[in-house]
Amino acid sequence: MLSDETRVVSFTEFVEAFERPLWQALSAAFGPDVGGEACCEALAYGWEHWDRVSETGNPGGYLYRVGHNRAKRMKTKGLRL
Repeated sequence: MLSDETRVVSFTEFVEAFERPLWQALSAAFGPDVGGEACCEALAYGWEHWDRVSETGNPGGYLYRVGHNRAKRMKTKGLRL
């Protein structure tokens, strides 16, 4: 388990490096509204579960899948933002 300070620093560094590419990928796949919302939800999930997510071999890819699944659910349910 990461210390609180280490957790904050490592997640902040991750977001600085991957927020834009994650947003771009999800927006390209689902449009800017749904993609942007999915990106925010994926990053929120990442923060809540950072101890586990950071240990994966590819946290950016992991959170892309989280965002992708959320966006598909939004599209399936016909949610409009």
